[in-house]
Amino acid sequence: MMGRSGIWLVPLMLVALAAPAPPVGGVEVNPPLPTAPMVIAGRVSLTVELARTPEQQIRGLSGRPGLKSGNGMLFVYDRPQPVSIWMKDMRFPLDIVWIRDGRIVKLEKNAPPLTPAGPERIYTATADLVLEVPAGFTGRKRIRVGDMVRASLP
Repeated sequence: MMGRSGIWLVPLMLVALAAPAPPVGGVEVNPPLPTAPMVIAGRVSLTVELARTPEQQIRGLSGRPGLKSGNGMLFVYDRPQPVSIWMKDMRFPLDIVWIRDGRIVKLEKNAPPLTPAGPERIYTATADLVLEVPAGFTGRKRIRVGDMVRASLP
């Protein structure tokens, strides 16, 4: 609709519907993803959110305040490949677990969130699955390289 001054006026309702979700701490809200059960070393059970699409994998756990006990995020790839994890917009430290062909091939313990003061770190290994869990989880559960992993992926 054209206003008296010749400026187009857009109804407020339309603008509100088109606006993105409000940011939380400078990061857009990051909703939970579908979940699946996972078992590590035949004795550690947890529920994992499944990040399957490139968009979900880029966003990961960015902006989330934390993870509930016994929960994680599993990045699912169609074949083993180099996978890099960058802690941008993270609010809590993580243990990162790279899995290839059903076995843990690398652990990165207590990876800190990226801060403006740095240093910027990128963690990389070749895997077809990458699991992120709260820092300290792998130590408390005695998870180590070589452990078998079983995930019930829908």
